[in-house]
Amino acid sequence: MSGKVAPEQRFGSETGERPAVSRAFLRRLRLWTGLTLFLYAAMHLLNQAFGIRSIEAMEMASRVLFQPWQSLPGRVLLYGGLAIHAALGLRALYRRRHLRLPAVDAVQLVFGLAIPAVLFAHAGAIAYLKGVYGARIDFDKTVYALWVASPEVGLPRQFLLIVVVWIHGCIGVRAWLRGKSWYPRSVPILMSLATLLPVLAVLGFINAGLDMRDLAAQGMEALRPGLHDLPGSPAATAAAEANAVANRLTMGYLALLAGIVILRMARGWHATRFDSVRITYPGGRVVSVPAGFSVLEASRWSAIPHASVCGGRGRCSTCRVEVTAGGETLPAPAGDEQRLLRRIGAPPSVRLACQIRPEHDLTVVPLVHSATAAQLPKGRFGPATAARREVEVAALFVDLRQSTRLADDRLPYDTFFIVERYIKAVCSAVRASGGHVTNIAGDGVMSVFGTDGPTHDAARDAFRAALRLWEGIDALNEELRQELSEPLRIGIGLHVGVAVVGTEWTGGLEGMPFLGDTGNVAARLEAQTKQLGATLIASREAVLMAAGEPHAFTFAPVMLAGKQEPIEVLCFRDSEALRQLVGAAVSG
Repeated sequence: MSGKVAPEQRFGSETGERPAVSRAFLRRLRLWTGLTLFLYAAMHLLNQAFGIRSIEAMEMASRVLFQPWQSLPGRVLLYGGLAIHAALGLRALYRRRHLRLPAVDAVQLVFGLAIPAVLFAHAGAIAYLKGVYGARIDFDKTVYALWVASPEVGLPRQFLLIVVVWIHGCIGVRAWLRGKSWYPRSVPILMSLATLLPVLAVLGFINAGLDMRDLAAQGMEALRPGLHDLPGSPAATAAAEANAVANRLTMGYLALLAGIVILRMARGWHATRFDSVRITYPGGRVVSVPAGFSVLEASRWSAIPHASVCGGRGRCSTCRVEVTAGGETLPAPAGDEQRLLRRIGAPPSVRLACQIRPEHDLTVVPLVHSATAAQLPKGRFGPATAARREVEVAALFVDLRQSTRLADDRLPYDTFFIVERYIKAVCSAVRASGGHVTNIAGDGVMSVFGTDGPTHDAARDAFRAALRLWEGIDALNEELRQELSEPLRIGIGLHVGVAVVGTEWTGGLEGMPFLGDTGNVAARLEAQTKQLGATLIASREAVLMAAGEPHAFTFAPVMLAGKQEPIEVLCFRDSEALRQLVGAAVSG
């Protein structure tokens, strides 16, 4: 098939909806089983932290922390979650079309695959003894086995288990939470908890182990009965049997993992040789890739320029392409792709390159051109704009009212002098408050706060900048009173929200990349200042975030252009009200 498809043609069949729903269900299942296991790991580490006090404290804490997991529902939830999560992880490894991953994703994958190999040797033996022999395995017996009976093997394995489980879990939780609006301002607390808990657990485990060694050094009579298994005793025989079973489980898992890797290699060889897909780009360039590659992966694999600000995660539309041939073989848009395409009002022939995985030949035209994509070396799948990230920021937009009057009866250089002084006053206030000027268009200045810190600090810094520039304009009016027929008047809009920011534009352009609806809302709030007789209008979200605690604010609804619902705002008509808010924010 060749030639351009009529715009009204509906690309994709409904048969793709069920696989999309199935994939979404499996992602949620993997997430919730992972969260269950992460909760168990956190409770286990918390229990080990009680070892800072004593082994008896660990034992007492375990009766509270582990009791829910010892019930039948708890065991089903724990062991079922472990089996499902591990199976889905192996399935994902097999289905993944390539292993060229960002460093964080690679660490999560490697550590996740390593967990069962390390876990079976420890937890597998304990579970076998409890299940088959009904043995009672208290914490003191576990500590004795690791620190006294076989420290050369047990201790390195235990510390390795803590490291791989906790890092793997934290990376997964971060990936889940990073899309939440409250996550950026909660990062310091979450990072502190994520660091403190394993450190306390290791300290408790070490303290308990050293106490057990001191006790064992006093002689066997100092140990409680049953703590040390005499050679040839039934308990020692059962322990040897459990260790053998655990070793067989570990070897079986490693064999399964090796088998999956071999199957992946065989599948890749077969796909390249017999089951490849041809993707045609503008200019007649044809790329052959294994079936199952996304169009974005095919572009990057072949070093074809292709924009993707979010890195191919389905969170932007910059990778969109127009499918000019073969679109009828693609499944219909679903899930994230469907929502994004509807949001931008895309025609049926436009699809997201990161979301479509053609099984048949396809002809596409990338709709957003990228200068950076062409610089990617062949075979690299890292995001084309690694310096960009999605964060919650505060946007501040300032505009000079009735600026055209400044040119009346003035020489151009005289007008330029006044506008330049105004621009300098605004930029100085922004930078002195920790913000970044992202764009200057005429006498309109857009700035952003919070690219380097928590969002609540960003909102406070933005309000400080507003107060500084308000006072700066007052001072400028006093300084230029002989030059001005009427004082300079400004309008300010302030809003907080999620935006994509970066460190620099590609191609040598000046300024900081700052894109998203947050800046648009700030500019539209500024446009309302003249109508509402205010100098500054701030959104409710920005005010509450800066204040830090409830105050007696009087918000008013304002309808902004392009919005379906009004937003609540606070109007500042004199600088004293703003000064009080800034003072309350500082004290809060």
